[in-house]
Amino acid sequence: NFLERPRGVFAISYHIMVFLLVSTCLVLSIFTTIPVYEHEAAFSLYRMEVLVVLWLTLEFIVRLWAAGVRSRYQGLLGRFKFMTSTFCLIDLITIAASAAALAQGAPRRVFATSTLRALRFFQILRMLRMDRRGGSWKLLGSVVYAHRQELITSVYIGFLGLTFSAFLVYLVEREVNEQFSNFAKAMWWGVITMCTIGYGDAVPVTWQGKVIGAIVTLLSYSFFALPAGILGSGFALKVQQQQRQKHMISRYQPAATLIQSAWRYYAADENSTAVATWKIHEIPIQLPSPTSSFKVQSPLRRLPSRRRRSQTIHSPADILHIESAKSGRYLSVFNDKTPESQDEDYTPKHNTLMKKHKIAIRFIRMLKFMVARRKFKEALKPYDVKDVLEQYAAGHADLLMRVKNIHARLDLILGGKRAPKIKDASKICLASRVVKMERQVNDIEDKLDLFIRQYMEDRRRKVCENEEESNLTPILEAVNTEAINKREKENISAAVKEAKSVNRTSLPTIVYQPHLPANISYPPHRDLKLPLPQQRPDSASKQL
Repeated sequence: NFLERPRGVFAISYHIMVFLLVSTCLVLSIFTTIPVYEHEAAFSLYRMEVLVVLWLTLEFIVRLWAAGVRSRYQGLLGRFKFMTSTFCLIDLITIAASAAALAQGAPRRVFATSTLRALRFFQILRMLRMDRRGGSWKLLGSVVYAHRQELITSVYIGFLGLTFSAFLVYLVEREVNEQFSNFAKAMWWGVITMCTIGYGDAVPVTWQGKVIGAIVTLLSYSFFALPAGILGSGFALKVQQQQRQKHMISRYQPAATLIQSAWRYYAADENSTAVATWKIHEIPIQLPSPTSSFKVQSPLRRLPSRRRRSQTIHSPADILHIESAKSGRYLSVFNDKTPESQDEDYTPKHNTLMKKHKIAIRFIRMLKFMVARRKFKEALKPYDVKDVLEQYAAGHADLLMRVKNIHARLDLILGGKRAPKIKDASKICLASRVVKMERQVNDIEDKLDLFIRQYMEDRRRKVCENEEESNLTPILEAVNTEAINKREKENISAAVKEAKSVNRTSLPTIVYQPHLPANISYPPHRDLKLPLPQQRPDSASKQL
């Protein structure tokens, strides 16, 4: 990453220094073309070239060695694949050509004239290695590809204007002007007139040619200037898009950290039944002994030990261990016991966490969760004012659409002013169809309720009539059998006969409530209303 993908200040400074060295060689090569500075520039250029070639050779070797970090460049075949990449081939060609030029000028410590001419080309080619990732070329290619249709259209129309104007000027000027004796010279005039400010080596002399040249030039300039504007706007839009993508990518890390912190905070809750969340805190870190930490070891021997040590360390942020400087013992925050042996291969036992340890871990996880949430909120901030305006515009459009849908549904439900009929009924949304169906179902339910209500009223009326007829019979039977004696039966029958003989329309009615024994239960009945004559006999009135 230091050589291929520079990120830090030191890496960027190194690449700037290499760029300045290569640029200095190119500037000295330019000064060798001036007779006044040729001798001094050639002497300095030779020494600068020696330094640059040695530097680039060493850098190429380091690149080739470090390429094995990636899996596809491991082994001899992977190294060969790395050497055959585009920028590695450029490095090999420039290093080999510069070394050959230095070998020819080694006896005199200066370059020969022919060698210097060939070296200038490779010095210019050496500038391409500054952009090893090809970001500039990729950006240019993406812009051209994105606006290919507009560029092709503008170039096509511009070429037609160029050919047409050159042909007209050739027809007018070929007999009177030697500068337009053939069509090729007329095409040259059209190119330098429409694409540049004009060199003045070929100009029309007749008034017809001048008028044609002025009109065609004004019209063609607009089309020849279009590609520059298209590419400029395309570059601006592409750069802005890349910046937005970087801003969106920068949210991934805070989001992942927030999810992880939230889960760990949830798993460490008092009511949680998770057990695995505490296991990472039960394994202490095995640190090297004080005597072995000061031993001088080679970098190649130290690298595997670091890798093995990194595999055993599970979470340095969650586990805190203190090494005693005097006794060399290992102290753990979550383990009060210390190993008696000082051997590096000692493997401590797993210890159960106490309640105070879990409270401390829970508090730390809560703090981490709050910090992760704050960082995620900061990452969610919009990129610029344009993003804010777009968000507000999208939200406003969504709100208007929702309000419109709610208003349409209310009109359909409340039966207000309906919208005009649409010619194409298939364009009606599904929600409108569902609302219409619901209204029809509600109408059907109302009609069914009305029909059932009328049926129940008619049924209740018939039941009441039947109850009146059925209740009169048990009352008379009870009166005849238990409650009324024989004399009362005769009086009642006589009263009934007299009542039937009298006109019922002119007689008042009285309520007859016989006195029944209390120890006998009778079915429910209604009051019996019997018509009485206007002139009743004394015996009947007394009995009733």
